[in-house]
Amino acid sequence: MGVASKAGVIAMVLVCGWALPVSATVTYSTIALSGAGGGTGPGSIPGLAPGVTFVELANQQPSINDAGVVAFRGTLSVAGNPAGIWTSSGGVNSNQQVAGGARPGGGAYAATDGFNGVSINNAGNVAFRLNASSGIFASSGGVYSRAALVGDLATGAGGAAFSTIATGTPLFNSAGQVAYYATLATNASSTPPVVTTSGVANNNALWIGTPASQSLVLRQNDALLSLDAGGAVRVGAFSTLTLSFNGAGRFVTSTALQGTVTTGTGAGSNSAAIVSNRSGSTQVLARVGDAAPTATGAPSATDLFRTMPTNRIGFNDAGNVVFTSTLRNSAGTQTATAALFSDVGGPLRQLARTGEAVPTITGAIASEFAGVTWGASFGTPVVNAGGLIGVSAGLANTGATTNTTVLLTVNPVTGTLTRIARSGDVAVVNGSPIVGDAFFSQLNDIALNSSGQMVFSSTLTGNSVSVGLGNGSALFAYDPVLGLQMIARTGDQFEVAPGDFRTISTIGGIVASGGQDGRSRTLNDRGVATFALGFTGGTSGIFTAVIPTPGVAGVFGLGLLAAGRRRR
Repeated sequence: MGVASKAGVIAMVLVCGWALPVSATVTYSTIALSGAGGGTGPGSIPGLAPGVTFVELANQQPSINDAGVVAFRGTLSVAGNPAGIWTSSGGVNSNQQVAGGARPGGGAYAATDGFNGVSINNAGNVAFRLNASSGIFASSGGVYSRAALVGDLATGAGGAAFSTIATGTPLFNSAGQVAYYATLATNASSTPPVVTTSGVANNNALWIGTPASQSLVLRQNDALLSLDAGGAVRVGAFSTLTLSFNGAGRFVTSTALQGTVTTGTGAGSNSAAIVSNRSGSTQVLARVGDAAPTATGAPSATDLFRTMPTNRIGFNDAGNVVFTSTLRNSAGTQTATAALFSDVGGPLRQLARTGEAVPTITGAIASEFAGVTWGASFGTPVVNAGGLIGVSAGLANTGATTNTTVLLTVNPVTGTLTRIARSGDVAVVNGSPIVGDAFFSQLNDIALNSSGQMVFSSTLTGNSVSVGLGNGSALFAYDPVLGLQMIARTGDQFEVAPGDFRTISTIGGIVASGGQDGRSRTLNDRGVATFALGFTGGTSGIFTAVIPTPGVAGVFGLGLLAAGRRRR
């Protein structure tokens, strides 16, 4: 396996007069590289003709499990540049599926077929979506099965067939189950008939199960009897990107409501909700028009839910949720453009909201947040196995325009907020090609593991630093003891193999996840992250980076290395 190592540091953490060595070196491995052919190593593609190479590897995020096995998509250098899926283990890349090859469940893939949403679980099984919306496939024990294909009869739909598969699926859990939304083709003969008529439409549904056997678990127009015993309030159109799916096979999602409801966001509106089967049956966790909980979990006397989330709802195996919402009063006037809610360690309660004072934050310098309030928005929150939440939050009344976002972890049980990074902080010392540092700007998607380690992406600013100039995007790692470490930055040289340095032009995105929500994982529980890079000249690759851990320093070094240079 090719190994690319960058210079790290050995930090000395002072504890009671003793200096303890702390390894802070990020180590890299090359998983696959385009343009490298033959022999062994990242360029080899077993089972294909000599000289066949990868052409493109950087246009979709890879996935990693706790054993360090990486699943990724690539295209090949043969006629038509067919796409395929590979897994990498022990330095060997193994082809799992390829366009033009045999298709699980019968037939063959078209030569032009593509693969999306590739995910690998801890058992080493792989799930993916065919093309943009054509089908769902997954393996169990190394054997692939077809979960759904457009034109197939859908399980539990009374003779109706799949029409499209939703973007963002499948979700794939540790038990080897897939979860996916799909649309049913209109069918007057099915039981019940599939219709798209407003108010009674029933052509969208959610399926969950093993690759070879799924069940329809929630369908548009299902009655929500907890909201109306007579069945007058029913499931409406799903907000498909909000779906999360844990290792116990339970889901949470946001959905519109139809039937006897009032649409919109004004007075009396009540046509959206968050629903879940985390308790075994479908229940409503929150609904537009209901009193939003306060910080104690008691119903607010003034604030009602105004909208439900449209981004991913954080979810873990314990069934804890974290989500954002807007709030209004009974007259329909908006009272908060953003509020953050979770039920980790207690009832569903409000953790933060627009306009409230930012509380004490661990890792912040003295008086850093004095007079500062939560701003107009929160990013997509995630929650890990232990209930730790990761989220980016807008800030107001900061006195500047370059420091209005902070990246945090939140422990809802202890109430501890920990500062990870803030826009305007120095991200790269002497990171400007002219004079000066490069600074954090937009702090983006978060991958959080069970140890509280994090990987996130950020845009950068500074003198002659920007995305447009080719040096303004970066990937960072965070450890609760050792703090921040940069993994990769556009415009930097990256060693893809001994002595082979290439200039980074693009960095693949991060899948926002806390590790137990069914999504593809960028960061595993052993502190290994996987990512894709594109290089000037047109080559690309898949890589892993091991986040440094404190070793013997343990908790004694907490925060010392993270307390670096602050804002401009």
